[in-house]
Amino acid sequence: MRYSIIINPVSGTMTVDQKRAALANAAEILDAEIHGLDAITADAFGQCARELATRCDVLVTAGGDGTFSDIINSIDTAQTPIAYLPLGTGNAMRHALKYKGSLTDIAMRIRDGKIHEYDLVNCNEKRRAFMVSVGIEGAIIRLRNQYLAQGATGFKTYFRAVFNSYFKKYTRTIAKITVDDAMFEVKNLLSIMVVKQPYYGFGMNVVPKARFDDRQLHILCITSGLFKAIIGAVSAFTIGNQIGQYRTGQQVTVRLERPLVLQIDGNEGWDAEAFTFAVLPNALKIKC
Repeated sequence: MRYSIIINPVSGTMTVDQKRAALANAAEILDAEIHGLDAITADAFGQCARELATRCDVLVTAGGDGTFSDIINSIDTAQTPIAYLPLGTGNAMRHALKYKGSLTDIAMRIRDGKIHEYDLVNCNEKRRAFMVSVGIEGAIIRLRNQYLAQGATGFKTYFRAVFNSYFKKYTRTIAKITVDDAMFEVKNLLSIMVVKQPYYGFGMNVVPKARFDDRQLHILCITSGLFKAIIGAVSAFTIGNQIGQYRTGQQVTVRLERPLVLQIDGNEGWDAEAFTFAVLPNALKIKC
Protein backbone atom coordinates (compact mmCIF):
# COMPACT_ATOMS: atom_id res chain seq x y z
CA MET A 1 0.00 0.00 0.00
CA ARG A 2 1.03 3.59 -0.61
CA TYR A 3 1.14 5.65 2.60
CA SER A 4 1.41 9.40 3.11
CA ILE A 5 1.94 10.98 6.53
CA ILE A 6 0.32 14.33 7.27
CA ILE A 7 1.38 16.13 10.42
CA ASN A 8 -0.10 19.15 12.15
CA PRO A 9 2.73 21.64 12.76
CA VAL A 10 1.03 23.14 15.83
CA SER A 11 -0.26 19.99 17.59
CA GLY A 12 1.30 19.10 20.95
CA THR A 13 4.39 20.68 22.45
CA MET A 14 7.16 19.51 20.11
CA THR A 15 8.83 21.75 17.57
CA VAL A 16 8.60 21.03 13.85
CA ASP A 17 12.12 19.60 13.83
CA GLN A 18 11.35 17.41 16.84
CA LYS A 19 8.23 16.08 15.13
CA ARG A 20 10.11 15.31 11.94
CA ALA A 21 12.76 13.43 13.94
CA ALA A 22 10.13 11.56 15.99
CA LEU A 23 8.42 10.37 12.80
CA ALA A 24 11.59 9.38 10.92
CA ASN A 25 11.44 5.66 11.80
CA ALA A 26 7.68 5.47 11.26
CA ALA A 27 8.05 7.10 7.84
CA GLU A 28 10.74 4.57 6.91
CA ILE A 29 8.60 1.62 8.03
CA LEU A 30 5.64 2.88 6.00
CA ASP A 31 7.83 4.07 3.10
CA ALA A 32 6.01 7.37 3.36
CA GLU A 33 6.86 11.02 2.91
CA ILE A 34 5.91 13.57 5.58
CA HIS A 35 3.61 16.43 4.59
CA GLY A 36 1.77 19.31 6.24
CA LEU A 37 4.59 20.96 8.18
CA ASP A 38 4.37 24.07 5.99
CA ALA A 39 0.60 24.49 6.45
CA ILE A 40 0.17 27.72 8.39
CA THR A 41 -3.65 27.80 8.49
CA ALA A 42 -6.41 25.26 9.13
CA ASP A 43 -7.66 25.71 5.56
CA ALA A 44 -4.20 25.00 4.14
CA PHE A 45 -3.91 21.89 6.31
CA GLY A 46 -7.29 20.64 5.10
CA GLN A 47 -6.38 21.29 1.47
CA CYS A 48 -3.13 19.40 1.94
CA ALA A 49 -5.09 16.43 3.32
CA ARG A 50 -7.51 16.43 0.39
CA GLU A 51 -4.69 16.50 -2.15
CA LEU A 52 -2.80 13.68 -0.41
CA ALA A 53 -5.98 11.55 -0.23
CA THR A 54 -6.03 11.41 -4.03
CA ARG A 55 -2.44 10.14 -4.21
CA CYS A 56 -2.20 7.46 -1.52
CA ASP A 57 -3.98 4.33 -0.34
CA VAL A 58 -3.82 5.26 3.36
CA LEU A 59 -3.48 8.77 4.78
CA VAL A 60 -1.63 8.57 8.09
CA THR A 61 -2.49 11.38 10.52
CA ALA A 62 0.23 12.39 12.99
CA GLY A 63 -0.96 14.65 15.79
CA GLY A 64 -3.48 14.79 18.58
CA ASP A 65 -7.22 14.23 18.78
CA GLY A 66 -7.91 17.64 17.28
CA THR A 67 -5.72 16.88 14.28
CA PHE A 68 -7.45 13.55 13.76
CA SER A 69 -10.79 15.40 13.97
CA ASP A 70 -9.66 17.94 11.37
CA ILE A 71 -8.72 15.13 8.98
CA ILE A 72 -12.03 13.26 9.30
CA ASN A 73 -13.76 16.54 8.44
CA SER A 74 -11.48 17.32 5.50
CA ILE A 75 -11.61 14.13 3.43
CA ASP A 76 -14.10 11.39 2.58
CA THR A 77 -13.10 8.86 5.24
CA ALA A 78 -15.59 6.30 3.92
CA GLN A 79 -13.61 6.34 0.67
CA THR A 80 -9.99 6.95 1.78
CA PRO A 81 -8.69 4.84 4.69
CA ILE A 82 -6.72 6.72 7.33
CA ALA A 83 -4.36 5.72 10.13
CA TYR A 84 -3.21 7.48 13.28
CA LEU A 85 0.17 8.23 14.86
CA PRO A 86 -0.31 9.93 18.28
CA LEU A 87 1.72 13.12 18.68
CA GLY A 88 -0.70 15.28 20.67
CA THR A 89 -1.20 15.94 24.36
CA GLY A 90 -4.31 14.05 25.51
CA ASN A 91 -4.40 11.43 22.72
CA ALA A 92 -7.78 9.82 23.44
CA MET A 93 -7.53 8.07 20.07
CA ARG A 94 -4.34 6.30 21.16
CA HIS A 95 -6.32 4.59 23.92
CA ALA A 96 -9.42 4.05 21.77
CA LEU A 97 -7.29 2.12 19.25
CA LYS A 98 -5.45 0.31 22.07
CA TYR A 99 -2.03 1.39 20.84
CA LYS A 100 0.97 0.22 22.81
CA GLY A 101 4.64 1.11 22.58
CA SER A 102 6.51 3.72 20.59
CA LEU A 103 5.66 5.42 17.30
CA THR A 104 7.83 2.78 15.63
CA ASP A 105 5.71 0.01 17.19
CA ILE A 106 2.52 1.75 16.11
CA ALA A 107 3.81 2.24 12.56
CA MET A 108 4.49 -1.50 12.31
CA ARG A 109 0.99 -2.22 13.58
CA ILE A 110 -0.45 0.12 10.93
CA ARG A 111 1.61 -1.50 8.20
CA ASP A 112 0.57 -5.02 9.23
CA GLY A 113 -2.96 -4.16 10.32
CA LYS A 114 -6.34 -4.45 8.66
CA ILE A 115 -8.81 -1.80 7.58
CA HIS A 116 -11.75 -1.47 9.99
CA GLU A 117 -15.02 0.36 9.41
CA TYR A 118 -16.08 2.53 12.34
CA ASP A 119 -18.98 4.88 13.08
CA LEU A 120 -18.82 8.61 13.70
CA VAL A 121 -21.10 11.24 15.27
CA ASN A 122 -22.89 13.79 13.08
CA CYS A 123 -23.01 17.10 14.99
CA ASN A 124 -25.76 19.48 13.79
CA GLU A 125 -24.98 18.47 10.18
CA LYS A 126 -21.89 20.69 10.59
CA ARG A 127 -19.09 18.44 11.78
CA ARG A 128 -18.22 14.78 12.28
CA ALA A 129 -16.66 13.59 15.52
CA PHE A 130 -15.80 10.62 17.71
CA MET A 131 -16.50 12.32 21.07
CA VAL A 132 -18.57 15.41 21.85
CA SER A 133 -20.07 16.89 25.00
CA VAL A 134 -22.26 19.73 26.16
CA GLY A 135 -21.49 21.16 29.58
CA ILE A 136 -18.41 21.88 31.61
CA GLU A 137 -15.95 20.44 29.05
CA GLY A 138 -16.57 23.34 26.67
CA ALA A 139 -15.74 25.81 29.45
CA ILE A 140 -12.62 23.79 30.29
CA ILE A 141 -11.40 23.74 26.68
CA ARG A 142 -12.03 27.47 26.26
CA LEU A 143 -10.12 28.26 29.45
CA ARG A 144 -7.32 25.80 28.58
CA ASN A 145 -6.89 27.53 25.22
CA GLN A 146 -6.48 30.85 27.01
CA TYR A 147 -3.76 29.34 29.20
CA LEU A 148 -2.02 27.78 26.20
CA ALA A 149 -2.01 31.16 24.45
CA GLN A 150 -0.19 32.51 27.50
CA GLY A 151 2.53 29.85 27.13
CA ALA A 152 1.34 27.18 29.58
CA THR A 153 1.74 23.49 28.64
CA GLY A 154 1.12 19.96 29.89
CA PHE A 155 -1.40 18.17 32.09
CA LYS A 156 -1.18 20.82 34.84
CA THR A 157 -2.65 23.32 32.39
CA TYR A 158 -5.64 21.05 31.81
CA PHE A 159 -6.09 20.44 35.55
CA ARG A 160 -5.96 24.19 36.22
CA ALA A 161 -8.66 24.74 33.60
CA VAL A 162 -10.79 21.98 35.18
CA PHE A 163 -10.44 23.49 38.66
CA ASN A 164 -11.24 27.06 37.62
CA SER A 165 -14.11 25.99 35.36
CA TYR A 166 -15.79 23.98 38.10
CA PHE A 167 -15.45 26.59 40.81
CA LYS A 168 -15.58 29.85 38.83
CA LYS A 169 -16.52 29.76 35.15
CA TYR A 170 -19.18 27.11 34.60
CA THR A 171 -22.78 27.61 35.75
CA ARG A 172 -25.03 24.58 35.66
CA THR A 173 -28.31 24.65 33.76
CA ILE A 174 -31.36 22.56 32.84
CA ALA A 175 -31.34 20.41 29.70
CA LYS A 176 -34.15 18.60 27.91
CA ILE A 177 -32.65 15.57 26.20
CA THR A 178 -34.32 13.33 23.64
CA VAL A 179 -32.71 9.97 22.83
CA ASP A 180 -34.50 8.50 19.82
CA ASP A 181 -38.17 8.93 20.91
CA ALA A 182 -37.65 9.16 24.68
CA MET A 183 -37.39 12.63 26.26
CA PHE A 184 -36.17 13.37 29.79
CA GLU A 185 -35.12 16.46 31.72
CA VAL A 186 -31.77 16.88 33.42
CA LYS A 187 -31.45 19.50 36.13
CA ASN A 188 -28.15 20.83 37.40
CA LEU A 189 -26.33 19.66 34.24
CA LEU A 190 -22.59 19.14 34.60
CA SER A 191 -22.10 17.31 31.30
CA ILE A 192 -23.84 15.28 28.64
CA MET A 193 -21.40 13.23 26.57
CA VAL A 194 -22.21 11.70 23.19
CA VAL A 195 -19.41 9.41 22.07
CA LYS A 196 -18.38 6.52 19.83
CA GLN A 197 -15.46 5.29 21.94
CA PRO A 198 -14.76 5.16 25.69
CA TYR A 199 -11.88 7.57 26.22
CA TYR A 200 -11.21 11.22 26.91
CA GLY A 201 -7.69 12.63 26.98
CA PHE A 202 -4.89 11.25 29.14
CA GLY A 203 -6.44 7.78 29.14
CA MET A 204 -9.61 8.66 31.08
CA ASN A 205 -12.08 5.82 30.50
CA VAL A 206 -15.19 7.97 30.82
CA VAL A 207 -17.85 5.92 28.95
CA PRO A 208 -16.61 2.33 29.38
CA LYS A 209 -19.37 0.69 27.31
CA ALA A 210 -18.87 2.85 24.21
CA ARG A 211 -17.87 1.09 20.99
CA PHE A 212 -16.67 2.38 17.63
CA ASP A 213 -18.57 -0.19 15.54
CA ASP A 214 -21.97 -0.91 17.13
CA ARG A 215 -24.12 1.61 15.16
CA GLN A 216 -25.13 3.34 18.40
CA LEU A 217 -24.43 6.63 20.10
CA HIS A 218 -23.35 6.26 23.71
CA ILE A 219 -24.78 8.95 25.97
CA LEU A 220 -23.70 9.75 29.51
CA CYS A 221 -25.39 12.46 31.61
CA ILE A 222 -23.59 13.69 34.73
CA THR A 223 -25.22 15.91 37.37
CA SER A 224 -23.03 14.94 40.33
CA GLY A 225 -21.68 17.27 42.95
CA LEU A 226 -18.00 17.71 43.69
CA PHE A 227 -17.50 14.55 45.77
CA LYS A 228 -19.03 12.17 43.23
CA ALA A 229 -17.36 14.02 40.33
CA ILE A 230 -13.98 13.41 41.97
CA ILE A 231 -14.86 9.73 42.44
CA GLY A 232 -15.84 9.55 38.77
CA ALA A 233 -12.56 11.14 37.67
CA VAL A 234 -10.48 8.80 39.83
CA SER A 235 -12.35 5.73 38.61
CA ALA A 236 -11.99 6.93 34.98
CA PHE A 237 -8.21 6.77 35.43
CA THR A 238 -8.39 3.29 36.95
CA ILE A 239 -11.31 0.89 36.55
CA GLY A 240 -13.45 3.11 34.33
CA ASN A 241 -15.96 5.81 35.23
CA GLN A 242 -18.75 4.60 37.52
CA ILE A 243 -21.03 7.67 37.78
CA GLY A 244 -23.75 9.20 35.58
CA GLN A 245 -26.86 8.09 33.71
CA TYR A 246 -25.96 5.96 30.69
CA ARG A 247 -28.10 5.42 27.57
CA THR A 248 -27.70 4.40 23.95
CA GLY A 249 -29.53 5.48 20.82
CA GLN A 250 -29.12 6.55 17.22
CA GLN A 251 -30.26 10.17 17.53
CA VAL A 252 -29.90 12.70 20.35
CA THR A 253 -31.31 16.21 20.74
CA VAL A 254 -30.21 18.53 23.56
CA ARG A 255 -32.17 21.71 24.37
CA LEU A 256 -30.79 24.08 27.01
CA GLU A 257 -32.02 26.97 29.12
CA ARG A 258 -29.02 29.02 28.00
CA PRO A 259 -26.26 28.65 25.38
CA LEU A 260 -23.32 26.37 26.19
CA VAL A 261 -20.11 25.57 24.33
CA LEU A 262 -19.89 22.29 22.45
CA GLN A 263 -16.70 20.27 22.99
CA ILE A 264 -15.68 18.34 19.84
CA ASP A 265 -12.82 15.83 19.99
CA GLY A 266 -10.97 17.89 22.55
CA ASN A 267 -11.51 21.16 20.68
CA GLU A 268 -13.79 24.12 21.31
CA GLY A 269 -16.89 24.03 19.11
CA TRP A 270 -19.66 26.60 18.95
CA ASP A 271 -22.16 28.11 21.42
CA ALA A 272 -25.85 27.18 21.07
CA GLU A 273 -29.04 26.51 23.01
CA ALA A 274 -29.77 23.32 21.02
CA PHE A 275 -27.67 20.53 19.54
CA THR A 276 -28.54 17.46 17.49
CA PHE A 277 -26.41 14.33 17.10
CA ALA A 278 -26.88 11.26 14.93
CA VAL A 279 -24.84 8.13 14.33
CA LEU A 280 -23.02 7.86 10.99
CA PRO A 281 -22.57 4.11 10.39
CA ASN A 282 -19.35 2.95 8.68
CA ALA A 283 -18.30 6.56 8.12
CA LEU A 284 -14.63 5.92 8.97
CA LYS A 285 -12.18 3.49 7.43
CA ILE A 286 -9.08 3.19 9.59
CA LYS A 287 -6.06 0.91 9.25
CA CYS A 288 -4.82 -0.27 12.63
